[in-house]
Amino acid sequence: MVAICLECLELYHQIRRRQSSFSIQSITRVLCALHNRSISIFKSSKNPADWHMNGVCPCCAFKQPNELNLVPQRLHSMDGNHSAKRIDGSSSADPRIFKSDYFITNDIVDQFRDDSHEEDKISIFEQTGIFLMACHHGFVECIVEMRCSGELAKYGLAAIDRMLDVCGKDQALGYDIGCSSRKTVAASSIATKANANNLVIVVNAFHGYAHNCQCQLANHPLYLNGFGIEDLETCERIFSSSNSVASLIRHASYFHWVQFLDLHFDQWDKDKYLELSRFLHNNYIQALRTINDFTPLLDDFKLHKSLTDEDFIQWKHKESEFLANLSRESPADVFVVTYVEEMEKLQFLDMAASRASLSLCTPQQTLRYFEHCHGIGKHWIASDPRYVQALEYSSQWCFIRVVEELEGLVVQRLFELNQTHDQWSGYKMRKYISKAITRRSSAIHTALDRYNKLAPLQVPPRPILDYAEVVGYAALGEFTLLKHSHHDLLTWPWATPENREMATKFFKVLHSHEEITRLNVEIGRLHAWMEFEEKSMISAIAALNREASPLLASELQRQYAAQCRVNNIHHACLQSVCLLDGYTGVLHSTLSSQELTEEEEEEEEECSDEVHEEATRLADAITRIIV
Repeated sequence: MVAICLECLELYHQIRRRQSSFSIQSITRVLCALHNRSISIFKSSKNPADWHMNGVCPCCAFKQPNELNLVPQRLHSMDGNHSAKRIDGSSSADPRIFKSDYFITNDIVDQFRDDSHEEDKISIFEQTGIFLMACHHGFVECIVEMRCSGELAKYGLAAIDRMLDVCGKDQALGYDIGCSSRKTVAASSIATKANANNLVIVVNAFHGYAHNCQCQLANHPLYLNGFGIEDLETCERIFSSSNSVASLIRHASYFHWVQFLDLHFDQWDKDKYLELSRFLHNNYIQALRTINDFTPLLDDFKLHKSLTDEDFIQWKHKESEFLANLSRESPADVFVVTYVEEMEKLQFLDMAASRASLSLCTPQQTLRYFEHCHGIGKHWIASDPRYVQALEYSSQWCFIRVVEELEGLVVQRLFELNQTHDQWSGYKMRKYISKAITRRSSAIHTALDRYNKLAPLQVPPRPILDYAEVVGYAALGEFTLLKHSHHDLLTWPWATPENREMATKFFKVLHSHEEITRLNVEIGRLHAWMEFEEKSMISAIAALNREASPLLASELQRQYAAQCRVNNIHHACLQSVCLLDGYTGVLHSTLSSQELTEEEEEEEEECSDEVHEEATRLADAITRIIV
């Protein structure tokens, strides 16, 4: 018979919360070493769930009357991680089920199996990882266990469905494959719900730079309204912490697999609440710095170039339109090719009919009908310059399409290379973009092979291009192939490096103003939440004392004291935000350590005494364990 005192369990509990990799086996070995014993480890073969989504983060969920309406209302991110694996059959003799409010049940997830049309593939691991959703402040909102499979679409659909049910309209979601995920949602059983709630799915910032330029213009937060300066890479930061649990749960029972993850993320959320005001403070400073640094540069640039803010926005639309047109023929090109083909067909039939003395009423009527539909008042003749140009284009149609395909790939590659040289791009981002550029280079190689086969057949013959030469270009002006394209890329203002750099600064300033607007609302919510929470706890303590429940009242009093210490940190941090030069929000009443009343000083001393008592109790517990 082995008995473990409560103090020992409390010690392990506190260590485990702060260091997720500290296992039960580790504390057991420590105790056995202290007591000179051998160790034998036997291997046995609210709606509370809504609280994490709509209550744990006060800056997201604690809306106030008469506050400014934000669109999107809230910013989320989701992603999968394969570190939290569990071997199939591990500790199968443990039948217990740990109830975690974080996890979406497998029954709900399997409702979306038919939407994804994907099959489970992996049989070695029963749990192959976790798929989670978090708010942009870092609080974990929901978790889905990935079972015997990779990162299937059904996991994301289950998380999105929960988000829409709990959070409602105008939600925005960042996902590293947000461009394809939007199509998956549109074709799923929750498509109507997503459309009705104005769900916006984007590509998060870090992964977004590895997507092609056309995708970035449509899905990157830098070019979309309402996202502020958020990168929506929250899940990557969460996984960097939860990876420490992986070594402990690989061979654990399913009960302990869920329990360890639940404990880790519960402590994670507590830590995120402690850091919440600092998050707001740092973002406010970053937004103000961006505005102060870039606004004078933009003003000088616009004055020198005679530009307005609307020009930068139009450049984005023009670039997106240009890249879209490179992947398909313009209506004008389709029209002239079709018209020339109809005229040549009529000429051929006319020659054949003259020899056979036949009537050509039907082909002539078809041509006249085509001219009528396209507003051609006068029939083109062989000497018409438009006909000559269209005939030349028609004869070179295949070659021109290959040129435009190659042009589009090289242009995107050049723009992505610019991002790798950006001074704000870190090492990991550059690595990630470089891998994407390598994949794009293989597509360039294929298109270049097609170009070189057709180039000698043109009149006059076009030059043969070398692959190493093409992928080595560092600026658009060096790409001589563009001279053979009729899109005249170099004439567009958004194509020059200087204009592109200033356009990026413009969107960063624009989103910095959006960020300040969102931060002003979130600061008000945090202030209101702290006031509401403290009043609620005081009221509950008084009610427990009236009901003769001193033990519960004492425990709640201890939690209240701990929460007050955290909230005092928030008050001090938010007060420093209010004092920033450029702060535009409401001036809230805050707690300052220099402005404490006598009563508050007594409460502060009581809190200090409680901290001292807790430290003494912990030291005594360690002493008793050793003895």
